[in-house]
Amino acid sequence: MKKGIIGLSFFLAAAGFGMVYFASNKVSAKEIVVYQSRTCGCCKKWVKHLEENGYSVKSEFMEDVTEVKHHLKLPMNMASCHTAVIDGYIVEGHVPATAIKKLLSERPAIKGIAVPGMPMGSPGMEGSYKEAYDVLAFDEKGNVESYMNF
Repeated sequence: MKKGIIGLSFFLAAAGFGMVYFASNKVSAKEIVVYQSRTCGCCKKWVKHLEENGYSVKSEFMEDVTEVKHHLKLPMNMASCHTAVIDGYIVEGHVPATAIKKLLSERPAIKGIAVPGMPMGSPGMEGSYKEAYDVLAFDEKGNVESYMNF
């Protein structure tokens, strides 16, 4: 009888560990690391946009974000003021949270998504007017295509 209870206890403990492990992995899938300048106001606003949409943001402040862009082999025609990484993808610039959600749910075979430049009206770049802009997808070979339109 004791062996049965010990076995059942071990099984329940292992199952509990598994549930905690998988639950924590679900949370970490929404964690995004943002490389940004400490003094950039639009970067701070974009981080706030992500947090308001349920992402856990880890900000890495640096003097020159260009080093990260080079390290990640970001095509420079995709560049903006900040660079982020989530679940193996690069997210460059003022990408809306809805585009990141689509990226993580579809899991396309791309390197990342970007909003090059700093279009007015994109998250973090709110102002008196709004420009139409595209979220672009790019792959390892440098191929670029439209991913979403805003």
